[in-house]
Amino acid sequence: MAATLAQFRLIPRLETWPRCVSFAQTAPGRLTLLAAFALGLRFFLPDMPSVLSLTFLLAIMTFLPEYRRFILAIAPIALVVIQTIHDPLVLGLTLGVIAFGILLYWCALRWPQSLFGQRPVTFLLTGFTLLILLACAATPRSWPYSILWSLVGVMASYLWFIGYALMDRTSQPARDLTLELASFRPLWGSTTTPFPKGAAYLRRIEAQNPEQLAIVQLKGLKLLVWGILLSLFQTFWMYFFHAHLRIPTSAQALALSVRGTPAAWHLRWASQILFFFEVTLSFAVIGARFISFCRMAGFNALRNSYRPLSSRTIAEFFNRFYYYFKELLVDFFFYPTFLRYWKGHKRLRMTCATFVAVAFGNSFYHLARDWQFFQKDGFWKGLASYQVLFFYNVIMATGLSISQLRKRGPRPKGLVRGHLLPVSGVLFFYCVLGVFGDEERLYPLAVHLKYLASLFFIHL
Repeated sequence: MAATLAQFRLIPRLETWPRCVSFAQTAPGRLTLLAAFALGLRFFLPDMPSVLSLTFLLAIMTFLPEYRRFILAIAPIALVVIQTIHDPLVLGLTLGVIAFGILLYWCALRWPQSLFGQRPVTFLLTGFTLLILLACAATPRSWPYSILWSLVGVMASYLWFIGYALMDRTSQPARDLTLELASFRPLWGSTTTPFPKGAAYLRRIEAQNPEQLAIVQLKGLKLLVWGILLSLFQTFWMYFFHAHLRIPTSAQALALSVRGTPAAWHLRWASQILFFFEVTLSFAVIGARFISFCRMAGFNALRNSYRPLSSRTIAEFFNRFYYYFKELLVDFFFYPTFLRYWKGHKRLRMTCATFVAVAFGNSFYHLARDWQFFQKDGFWKGLASYQVLFFYNVIMATGLSISQLRKRGPRPKGLVRGHLLPVSGVLFFYCVLGVFGDEERLYPLAVHLKYLASLFFIHL
């Protein structure tokens, strides 16, 4: 019975059926796949012309794969021009940032032994920080102020994409620029975190023959269907718990507590637990949408979220919950620290690299993403608004460090000790940590600490 349940799949593994794979390599099969994917894409994109345009581009890449990289490089730039044609400033700055990214990539290739060629990412992130400081120093409502903050916004959206290109500078000759451009702003969409990471990764996972393309596209269609099912479940979840049962959201529960009319203790805990599952669902849906399109384009990318609720350790959940963000922190902050410092102290080396990645790297990522707080409040007040985030990241780094360094014996046998107890402990940690996961920056750290204490009958 247990073995049967373990093998059960809500969506069949079509990519393992030889007849299905063979059919997907024929012209009728490819058209069927494209039509089914367009129908699913319509669920996420209410704009029918956009669905048809994207499907047309997918059709070209499916039937003429030799033009795949060219289309992925040119189409996103064309879309940027179309979307910003009525705002010449943003259009000019966007094209300028793309050209700047290409220039940095070329300079890193041309002068690999120079100070910049050896540390291009450090120069990039330092330059972006200086750009924010310069924008904060500009006189409000002046033309330098408008231009600088517009540039900050555009640069923030391309920062990590350009960073990955600079990191990939040694993985492929400079002549292969098309995939670098494709990774600057992926056609399949992305957050400020690249989905997936960089052109070097895309080269490794690109389908090389019709059979591989058929398998990858079948997996992409399956993932899109899974994303739709999760999205429908999320809608039902939000209605049932927050509209029907009237359980407040975590933000509402915190606001009620601040106003001196806190919700009942059990409702506060319920809102916190629901918040954890809602965030997990949201990232799973977003990742399924982006990666399914990436697979349809011919790249066998890993899923962004893969069974995070089965994680038995804090570190395992962190890896499974938001995979590409974890990879960003690892590639840009963890490895550079781990490979360079404290080589004679294994545990200190791991802890230091984890804190640099999670405490510093995660904070820097959100500072760059949410630059509007600096524009609104100035540099120092804007920085102070991140105090809850800084605390969140320090606790997260501490939990991950303990999880990584903890010595574990043989895995206990049995369902309860071997699975339920460790999974429950991990989920409890992240549920409690979610008290500091509010990104609206409305309340200082003391308010969040007081709210956390109230969950355990401690009144400060």
